[in-house]
Amino acid sequence: MSDALKNPVIKLKLLIDEEKNKVVFAETGKDFVDILFSFMTLPMGKIVRLMEMHQKSQSISIGCFNNIYGSVLSMGMKHFRTEACKQMLLYPGSLNQEKCRNLKIRIDDSERTKCFICPMFERSGQCCKWYSNFNTSRCSCGNLMDEVIQFQGEGVGATVGNGAEGGVFVRSDHTSFVITDDLKVEVSSVELTLNVLKDLGYTDCNKLVEMIYNFNFEEVATLLECLFTSDTPLTDTFLKKKSSYGMKRIHKPLSPALREEREESKADQTITLNAYVRKKEGNILFVECGEDFVDLLFTFLAMPLESVWGIVGNGTILGCIGNLCRSFKDLSIVSSREAKCVLPHYYKCHKQLLDVVTPHEPPTYYSYVSFSVDHFREYNLSENSDKPLVYEWDKLVPVISIDPKSEGDGNTSDESTTSSGGFMKRGTKFMVTDDLIITPSNSTSTIGLLKEKQVRLDDVEIQVITIRKEEAIRLLEASLVTFSALSTSLLAMEIASTSVPQSRLFKKPKIET
Repeated sequence: MSDALKNPVIKLKLLIDEEKNKVVFAETGKDFVDILFSFMTLPMGKIVRLMEMHQKSQSISIGCFNNIYGSVLSMGMKHFRTEACKQMLLYPGSLNQEKCRNLKIRIDDSERTKCFICPMFERSGQCCKWYSNFNTSRCSCGNLMDEVIQFQGEGVGATVGNGAEGGVFVRSDHTSFVITDDLKVEVSSVELTLNVLKDLGYTDCNKLVEMIYNFNFEEVATLLECLFTSDTPLTDTFLKKKSSYGMKRIHKPLSPALREEREESKADQTITLNAYVRKKEGNILFVECGEDFVDLLFTFLAMPLESVWGIVGNGTILGCIGNLCRSFKDLSIVSSREAKCVLPHYYKCHKQLLDVVTPHEPPTYYSYVSFSVDHFREYNLSENSDKPLVYEWDKLVPVISIDPKSEGDGNTSDESTTSSGGFMKRGTKFMVTDDLIITPSNSTSTIGLLKEKQVRLDDVEIQVITIRKEEAIRLLEASLVTFSALSTSLLAMEIASTSVPQSRLFKKPKIET
């Protein structure tokens, strides 16, 4: 295999102000823009994992998201409904996952979507005719559903271009783009170039030089990091080769009118919890809650960055993410869903307070099964359609999905699928700290936290807090930009513009087994 295929490179033309050591803008084709836009489709849990994998020096935290992800990683399997529940949170899936496989340079290391069935799929009359996206589900006959079925063609959802014609995310009628240092992406033109230079205060071009840079995998990882830590991502990625950690985060509370409008809805679901508040400082030490609140927090990890920003972006400034999100909506082939977040069907929860949509029915596939003389089986899976496969209809077996969050006995119906929502076992109590470290609730952990914070018992009061859609939005917003998400969102504590702190990093507790 050639080096070009092993280590793909994208060439960028950068206009640089040498005196200020700053990128003015980049001019590039759709391959680079596709990579930028792919960041918006990544689930937040995947972003956290990728940044922790590729970080070179000091740890980087995306608000409280690192703590939420670390809590999933550290929590014992016995607290989850099934093994698949923990797996789908540590490696969250995306509806755009297969599209990202067509990027010229990929940072996402996810495997193709897989379907698993029982090894006795055709030979046992007691075997269910379902598939699972996880190999830990059990069939009705008792066997693990761990036999992989291959998809027809390139894989599920692989209907996009290869970057040469229609692009992965960029529309086919655009071929050249100008990207400013704060990640505003626009279709290239002479008029745009002159306007960008004028807006940045350049009256002549004597101090500007053009340079060609090679953009490879290392720069992709650095650019993703800079998206959350820098106001000048291109400069930090290509000239400084690291983030400047100089970005400001601004959180603006919801307006009273918006609060009143949401409070008028009587049909909204609610979650109630006990908050332990420090009287003197007026901040939340921790809350004790049931599984519904933890399911809500863990759902944050499955939400793509685009959807998170669509829900909270109007009241938040976080570096250049807003610019990139607006460019993504204007230039991408992906349809805009405003404040709606669409997740794979297996992320369904009992109480979903946010604008998250999970399909009620997972896709149905057809499996073509044939037996040779030597009894070798051959599976080929295709999505449900008028003509799913070219094979004879009597050899097509419809395969429908089993909910991986059920107990995995194969007895799945519409009713049982609905009732099996959520990731955590029912009836479990949890403790969640202000910076969203989540642990099973017990007296030892409570006493240990009070000792660590040096809090007297007479300085703690209990407040019963009800969480509706408004509070859930505030919590998602605060989780993105602060390290005191509970106090900021549930007690409406306002925070000023702050640089990214480096001292409040998640300390992984001992991993339970």
